[in-house]
Amino acid sequence: MSRMKPLYDGIRLNCTIVSDTHIDEKHPFPWLPPWRLKHALANAKNSKAPVDVFLTVGDTTSRGSDINWKMTKECFDKVPNAAKKIILPIGNHDGWNDDGFDAAIKNYCKYFELICGDKREKPYFSYVINGYYMIFIGTDSDSGCEASLSDEQMAWFAAEMEKASESGKPIFVFCHQSLNQKHGLPVTWDESEDYTNLSDGGIGERSEEIEKILKAYKNVYYFSGHSHMGLCGEKSLKEKGFASFEKEDSLNLINLPSLACGNHHGESKAFCIGVQLEVYDDKVVIRPRSFKKHNWLTKVPIKNGKPYLEEKTV
Repeated sequence: MSRMKPLYDGIRLNCTIVSDTHIDEKHPFPWLPPWRLKHALANAKNSKAPVDVFLTVGDTTSRGSDINWKMTKECFDKVPNAAKKIILPIGNHDGWNDDGFDAAIKNYCKYFELICGDKREKPYFSYVINGYYMIFIGTDSDSGCEASLSDEQMAWFAAEMEKASESGKPIFVFCHQSLNQKHGLPVTWDESEDYTNLSDGGIGERSEEIEKILKAYKNVYYFSGHSHMGLCGEKSLKEKGFASFEKEDSLNLINLPSLACGNHHGESKAFCIGVQLEVYDDKVVIRPRSFKKHNWLTKVPIKNGKPYLEEKTV
């Protein structure tokens, strides 16, 4: 086992990112997703360089219930001080509750404050950490598997992106769902579908608007989960036309495997995989990691034959 260590000296922002932990008391083995989440937290806590942020990209729980969130909080309580900041964006499963969406949002906001330490009234927000903007968007009404973003949220998002661009630094955007038709969607969403709905597995009807905003700026990184895709690298991109790491214009798209549930496609379908985001003065590095084995994934070339993404900022 190896402790996490930045690839280079002079790191400015250090983040551990996972997705789809799906904490659920109704899981066939309810101890298993928390066990995997605690592995990721332990990696962050034992990092040789302090981790500034530990975050999920949604579906932290499977049902948005009070008991699911209590189980989640216990994970963070058992591995305290894993990072300077904990952030838990909303996923579609976090909005699913037997008592309805409003009850789910109430639980989400309640436990966001208990776990992350910040009061939350809406499922979209931003932070400036070490001078870098981190912007979080997500469904603010009941929308099934897709994300429903209100006009109010879209106006806020456009304004936050413009504000973030004034820093001249990379901008990091997080949403549980990827943009429509990226990372092999909709084919990679469910191979049994006939694909009459090209938004299947994606963010939904606002996708083109969001993409236009994202592509208006340089050095933008958009992180998603939701698809349970596994880790797909250069081989997948060449042979199948999709990967976990894709780029269009100046927009980098990163889709994370499910940390705790089954993955499909890709060269690695293992559980307990996430990424480490390392930001330097002149570059951004994103490295896949097995939190179960406590090591970097080095057998899946991501870009330029390297097992990680490295992008120079412009």
